[in-house]
Parts: sequence; C-alpha cells; structure tokens
Amino acid sequence: MRIVQEMQSPSKKRKTQSDSERIQRLEDEITSAVANNVSLNPLSDLLGLLFSLEDPHDTSGAVYALYRIFVTIITNRKLGLGGDEGAKAVKVWIWEKLRSYTDFLGSLLQDEEEFLRVSLIILCFCGFFF
Repeated sequence: MRIVQEMQSPSKKRKTQSDSERIQRLEDEITSAVANNVSLNPLSDLLGLLFSLEDPHDTSGAVYALYRIFVTIITNRKLGLGGDEGAKAVKVWIWEKLRSYTDFLGSLLQDEEEFLRVSLIILCFCGFFF
C-alpha cells in the first residue's frame, strides 16, 4: 500500500488548473487570436470544455465567456461577407461553432438546474441591451 501512495504523491503535488481557470485561459487566448488575426482553434477547446462541465457555475462561466468571444468575433467583422477561399472556410467553421453554442444554449432552457436557466435568461437580456 505504501508503494502505491508513494507513486501517487507526485501527481497529487502537481497543481491542476481548475475549470474556471481553464475557461479564463482559453477566453484570453481566443480574444488575443481574434485581435491578432491568428488561429481560432482554441474555440473548439472551449466549446468542448463547455459540453463536458458538470458544475453549474463553471458552465455559466463558460457560457458567458463564449458570449463575449462571439461578440468580439462579430464586432471584429470575422463573419462578414467576402474574402478568399481560406477566409470563407474559416467563416463556415466559426458559424458551425456558433451554431453548436446556440444549440447548447437552447438545451439550457430545459435544464433541471435553475441556476443555469436563470443565467441563460440574464444572458439573453444582456445580449439585447448591450
């Protein structure tokens, strides 16, 4: 038994990022990527994280982070018309991610967790007023 405990000790010492820290790091990466016109691949990572979260507060945090990211993408005209074939392919990819996000938001309307339903309603009102 002691050998097993000793083998596990290094992993226990390693500090893992909390989900909220991962959400913030990914949001920062994506926001920077939009500003610098570089790869938006971390958007897939953040969506994947959102779909796997179990804690309602982390889920709400990821929903709001993605809301801010998509607002940034839209205000930076990353979904506008035009561009070469590469730009058009990126726009289609972003639209797919946006569609996945909105489908997830729709599923929150029926979630058993009241906190998530209320968060979604607040998000909708924020979107209309900001």
